Amino acid sequence: MAIRKKQSLTAEVQERKADERLAKRVAEKATESLREKIAVALIGFVLTGVIGTILTTWIQQRGWAWQNRVTRIEKDTENAIQTYRTSSELINSRWHATYRIARSLEKKQQGDEWTAARDGFTTADREWALKYTNIAREIDFYIDTPFGVESQKLLAPVWSFECGDYAFDAKSTAGFDTTSARVVMELINHCHGRTKDDIDRLIETRETATDAERKAVVDLSMRRLDHLYKTNEILRCVIFDRVLDIRRAASGESYWGTFFGVSEVGYRRSSEKRPCLR
Repeated sequence: MAIRKKQSLTAEVQERKADERLAKRVAEKATESLREKIAVALIGFVLTGVIGTILTTWIQQRGWAWQNRVTRIEKDTENAIQTYRTSSELINSRWHATYRIARSLEKKQQGDEWTAARDGFTTADREWALKYTNIAREIDFYIDTPFGVESQKLLAPVWSFECGDYAFDAKSTAGFDTTSARVVMELINHCHGRTKDDIDRLIETRETATDAERKAVVDLSMRRLDHLYKTNEILRCVIFDRVLDIRRAASGESYWGTFFGVSEVGYRRSSEKRPCLR
């Protein structure tokens, strides 16, 4: 009996110890599970905050990109229009002053009429010298560059042009086109310069020049002025077409294209052009 009782007590002790070990393991697992849940929750919270911040920042940046693009289109339109105005004013002033002095030489005017024509010619030439470089750069920067036109590669033929013929005539072999507004402007500058040189020489010798010499210079000047008048219109037409192309970009620009960064940086020339060449 004593042995059985001892064995029974031993079994109870072992069973109790087993229960304690089981309870301990359950408690440990519960603690580990709680720690894991807390860790996962913390990691999720951190990741959600970081990703959310990154996503929010990216969306804001893309929204700003769209606003900046719209603002840039408006600014580019304004710059192109201002370039149109300033170049037109300068061109008109010099053309009319040159025409006036040529007519004065043709009519052999004297006194106040001659003085007014001579002073107007001198003033227009001085204004051209002061403003031409800046306007040419504006045409290059605001009219050609946004459309990917590199004018420097196209300027060389201009400086050897005699200006006796119309540069954009269908039969002309000079190789000029209206791809670059800067080239057209340089052509105007070049031909005005050649005309001025001839007129200046005639002014110096106008008291002694024969009628034939006078007529030759005046006729050539008038022919060049006729060509320049049409070339002036071409330049205005090209610039105005570029203004319209920039404005079209405002309505044709895709918000989502800009949002995802796949829209074009510059502008594309429209295939629908007004007949600038005449």
